[in-house]
Amino acid sequence: MRLALTYAGLLTASGAVLLTLTAVIIIWFPTYSFTPAATVAALAEDTASTPLPLETGLANELSVPALEVASREDLMQLFLAVGGVLLLAVAVLGGYIGWRIAGRMLAPLHEVSVAAKQAATGRLDHRIGLGTPRDELTELAATFDDMLGSLETAFHSHQRFAANASHELRTPLATTRAILDVALATGTVPKREVLVGLREMNERSVETVTALLELADIESAPGTTDARCDLASLVKASAGDVGERARERGISLTADLEAATITGDPRLLRLLADNVIVNAVRHNIEGGFARVCVATEQDRVILEVENSGTAITPEQSHQLTEPFIRLSGRSGADRGHGLGLAIVAAIARRHRAELDLEPRPSGGLRVRVIFPASGS
Repeated sequence: MRLALTYAGLLTASGAVLLTLTAVIIIWFPTYSFTPAATVAALAEDTASTPLPLETGLANELSVPALEVASREDLMQLFLAVGGVLLLAVAVLGGYIGWRIAGRMLAPLHEVSVAAKQAATGRLDHRIGLGTPRDELTELAATFDDMLGSLETAFHSHQRFAANASHELRTPLATTRAILDVALATGTVPKREVLVGLREMNERSVETVTALLELADIESAPGTTDARCDLASLVKASAGDVGERARERGISLTADLEAATITGDPRLLRLLADNVIVNAVRHNIEGGFARVCVATEQDRVILEVENSGTAITPEQSHQLTEPFIRLSGRSGADRGHGLGLAIVAAIARRHRAELDLEPRPSGGLRVRVIFPASGS
C-alpha cells in the first residue's frame, strides 16, 4: 500500500507540476487574439447556405457540444477543468498500476517470509528457489537458501556429534562398571590386571573429554591471536614429541622443514601439528613410514604429512574430518578418540587455511594444510 501510494503521489505531483507550468505559459507568455462572439454568429449565418463537410454533419448529428472560448479567462477555465479531470484520472490509474507493480515486486518477500517462519519452527529443508530474473530480491532469496542449507548441515552435524559423543563416553563407563561389578560379585581384592584395565578406561575417557573440550574451545573462540610464528619450529617440536612412539612401532619418521612464517595462534597451530603427526603414526602399519614437510609455494605456506597404512577410498577420506569417524572401526589397542582430524579441520578453518586429504595409491593418507602467507 505504501509503495502504491508513493507511486500514485509522485505521478500526481508530476502531473500537477506539468499543469501548473502549462498554465503559467498560457497566461504569461503567448499573446492571443480572440474573436468577439457576435462576429462568430454572423459568420455562422453567412456560411449557412454552404454545404458542410461529412465530418461536420456527423458531429452535429451526434450532438457534440460546442465550447466557446472568447477570452483568456475562458481558455484558462477550460484548461483547468479538463486538466483537473485528467489529473484525477491519472491519480486513480497510477494508484491501481502502482498497486499491481508493487505486488509483483514484493511477491518474493512473501516467499522469504514463509521460509523464515518454517525455519523458526525447525523445518530447515524448505528452499525458496526464485531463480531468474536476477535482481536484489532474488539475490536475497538465494542468500537465504544458502543460509538455510548451512544451518541444516550444521544441525545434522550437531546431532551426529551429540550421538557419537554420547556413545564414546558411555562405552568406557559401561566397561568400567562391568569390571567393578565382577570384582564386587567375586568378593575378592581386584587383581593388578583389573586395576590396569580400569586405568586404561579412565585414561581413554579423559582423552575423549579433553579432545571434546579442545574442539569446543576452537569452534567457539571469537578469533585467533594475531601473532607471527614460524610454522617449521612448531612442527619440529611436535615431531620430536612423537618420535619415541614412532620408534616403538618401527615407523620411520622423517621431517623436511623449511622456515615459513605465518600469522595465527601459536597454541592452536601446535595443536594442529600434534594431531596431524600423531594421526600419521597411530594409523600406520608396523615398519611403515611418515614424512613431514613444511614448504613455501608462491604466497602460501604448506604443511604436508604423508604416511603409509591401509588403503582407503576418496569417499572415506572425505569423512575423516567428521568427529568420531574411524576407518578401522572401534577396536584396536591404539584406536584414538576419533577427533584428531576434526580438530585439525577446525583449526584450519580458524586460520583461513585449506585442508586437503588425499588417499595414497599404495595405502595410507596424504594430509595437506595450506596457509596464506604472513600478512596476506
